Amino acid sequence: MRRTLIVCHDPPFPPTSGGDLRNFGNAMAAAAFGPVCLASLAPRIGEAHPAGVDIRVAQLTNLSERRAPSLGWRRMKGESRIALPALARLKALVQDFQPDTIIVEGIALFKLLAPLRPMARQLILDMHNVESDLADQLPRKKKWRPFSSGVRPLERRAAAIVDRIWICSQLDRERLEAFVRPAIPVDLVPNGIPRADLMPRTLPPQPAISDSFPVILYVGHLGYAPNIDAAERLALAVLPRVRQALPTAKLVLAGRSPRAPVRALARLDGVSLVEDPDDTRPLLSAAHLTIVPLAMGGGTRIKILEAMAWGVPVIATPLAVEGLGLIDSEEVLLSESNDDLARLAVELCLDRARMASLRARAYDGAWSRFGPEAIRDAVRHGLGLDGTGR
Repeated sequence: MRRTLIVCHDPPFPPTSGGDLRNFGNAMAAAAFGPVCLASLAPRIGEAHPAGVDIRVAQLTNLSERRAPSLGWRRMKGESRIALPALARLKALVQDFQPDTIIVEGIALFKLLAPLRPMARQLILDMHNVESDLADQLPRKKKWRPFSSGVRPLERRAAAIVDRIWICSQLDRERLEAFVRPAIPVDLVPNGIPRADLMPRTLPPQPAISDSFPVILYVGHLGYAPNIDAAERLALAVLPRVRQALPTAKLVLAGRSPRAPVRALARLDGVSLVEDPDDTRPLLSAAHLTIVPLAMGGGTRIKILEAMAWGVPVIATPLAVEGLGLIDSEEVLLSESNDDLARLAVELCLDRARMASLRARAYDGAWSRFGPEAIRDAVRHGLGLDGTGR
């Protein structure tokens, strides 16, 4: 039996952003091997625990402690502020829960690694992205860089503290292994289908054609720079091209914490915004396709797996599907340019047989490679339960 504590920034319930979904999915997979506790730095407002899930949930701060003294006076841009009361609660939680493994979410929580090191039999850093690589993708958008130019040394320092590192894709593994110490295991723990237990295990029917056809869905954290950029590209460049051929086309933007530029897009003709959706299933059920025009980002896109597992056809840039190993023209349609993304959407909507084939292949591929069984096997390996580590 393995007792696992996962420390994340945001509360994991209800899981809405990619980070939440990965943390929740990993927790569900780890629960197959023993008790699990999910502890978040940020306080939860409202529902604290989902019904029917046997995972302990803890929050390390409350709203009144936002101005409490923090751990370490110097932080890099993008590094989370960790209040001293939060660290005290975390140490008490470790003493009470007695985890065999502590998993820390991302380099933003770097300052927790050293305090946890003497308390953890096994300490794992779960890197949703290789952040130094992500920062390098934004040379002209300095205000969007998640970290300063010192993030790579920080990643090296983290690797020197922890026992193992988890990453989302083979490509990220190669990027990371190029500059971290060679002795540390770097485990591939892919993002899985989110909320798989709530999804139909047979291909859902295709939405009917109505006065709004096609309904194009984009789901993501709408306060995150790459998603803001993609939403603007969709609403301002791709959707108008689609509407030239299909005038009733609609774009639905859905996600957590939309910033002002995204809110402004909702005032455009044919664009609507669903803020902080508790449940994306109704949105997926009504969507004819999703277009993911990401031009920056790292890790792998849970939003794409979610759409595929629901039978929603995916049109995307190559970067958006990076690390997923999807087959172009069979499981997904790929292009870089706005013109081609719009053209692919129009052609697919006018070819019902091709749309049906793409839906079926995407659905089968998602469940076979990213379903609960595959993620459980990856987490078992990442915990060292198959003889790969302590």
